[in-house]
Parts: sequence; structure tokens; C-alpha cells
Amino acid sequence: MNHLVDILNESNIIFDFQAESKEEVIQKMVDHLVSVGELEVEKKDDIIKSLIHRENSMSTGIGSGVAIPHCSVSYVEELKSAMAIAPQGIEFASIDGKPVTIFILLIVPKSKFQEHIKTLAMIAKTLNQPDEREKIIQSKSLEEIKSILVDC
Repeated sequence: MNHLVDILNESNIIFDFQAESKEEVIQKMVDHLVSVGELEVEKKDDIIKSLIHRENSMSTGIGSGVAIPHCSVSYVEELKSAMAIAPQGIEFASIDGKPVTIFILLIVPKSKFQEHIKTLAMIAKTLNQPDEREKIIQSKSLEEIKSILVDC
């Protein structure tokens, strides 16, 4: 996995995302993954608890309008991910105090957490470019996002 587009597909991107709180962001993103068949409904509550526990220890709002909520659990065999784009911004207790417009949710198998540290770094590096971030926020399709990220 060398690129953000490697973990994106048509069903795991939520455009025009809206939520009122950090907990609601996590809840809605996990619900979305359940609705598209990426996560088992029986595991949903445990995964949400793991994500919120992680957030309570330290916010995954990395600044510049980006958050990467993530957790490591034994309920998944492979990386599960979702992207949510919130053009209006959502308060997420980011390190720079600014609202978040791009969320990348990662649910990582416990057995593979070390290899996914690279995934976190790759996402942070990719979304550290202001022009690309702004284009992603304005995008309306996976194809648009892919064309933006091809150059990153």
C-alpha cells in the first residue's frame, strides 16, 4: 500500500458528510462500513468503542483539516477504511484547534498493526498538501479524488 487511492473505492467514500460531534463522526463512518458490507454488524459497537477509546487517549485530528481516526482490533482480517469529506468542517479537537474537513477512518487487524503505521504516515504526508486538500474537499466522485491524488 503505497498510496491513499489504494485504500479507497466507490463504496467507502462519503461525500458531503455531516456530523455534530467526534462520536457522531465515528458512529456514522462505522455505520457506513457496515451498510456497504465491509464490517459485520455484530462487531460494530466494539469497533466504535475502540475508536472512541483511542480518541480519548489522544485526538487523531492531525491538523490542517485532517483527522485519521483509527484503531487496532482482532475482529478484522484486513485493513478496513473509509473517507468522509465534510466541506463545512466538523469540530474534532484537532491539535491545531481547526475543524476537520477530511476524515480517513482506519480499522487495522491487531496482527498487522506495525505494517499499517506506514499507512498512517502515507496518509498524513499525502494530505499535508493544501492545494490537494482543497481539491479533495470540492470533489464529487472517486475519479476526481484519484486524479487529484495521482500527483501526490
